[in-house]
Amino acid sequence: MKDLRDWYSYLERSVKDAKPPSDSRAFPTAPQQPPASARLPALPREPASPPLRQRTPRPIELQQPLPMDLGAARLARRAGRPPLTESRDAIIRRLLDPDLTLHEAAAILNLSKATLRRYTDQGKLMCQRTGGGQRRFKLSDVLALLEQRGEAAT
Repeated sequence: MKDLRDWYSYLERSVKDAKPPSDSRAFPTAPQQPPASARLPALPREPASPPLRQRTPRPIELQQPLPMDLGAARLARRAGRPPLTESRDAIIRRLLDPDLTLHEAAAILNLSKATLRRYTDQGKLMCQRTGGGQRRFKLSDVLALLEQRGEAAT
C-alpha cells in the first residue's frame, strides 16, 4: 500500500466482501414477519375510551393577613445608621476613657499578663468583667497605676 487512499479502498472492498456472521445472537437483525398462514385472526377492537377530562386551573387566592399583631416595631425602617442609644456625655466618656484589653494594658504598663492578673486579684488595679469573664481596664485606671509606680507614660 502506497498511501492512505489505497488503505481506504482496501477497507471498503473488505466490508463489501464480508459475509454476515452465522451466529444470530452476535449481531441482532430486524425481526422477521411470520408467514401469513401462521398469523392469528385479528381481534375486534374495543371502543375508544372517552377523552380525559382536563383540569381547569383554580384561581389564585391572595394570602390572608396573619391573625397576630406584629406591632409598630416590625414596620419597615429607613435605611442608614441605627438611632443612637447613648447620651452625648456617655459617648464622650467612652471615647476619652476607653476600655482596654488585658494585652493592651500589659503593653502600656510594661508588665506581663500574669502580673497584671495578679494586680487585679490583689486589688491594685480595678477591672470590669465582660459576659465571658474577660478583664477590661479603663485607660484612666491604667495611667493612674503608671503614675503611682513613678513611670512616665510613653
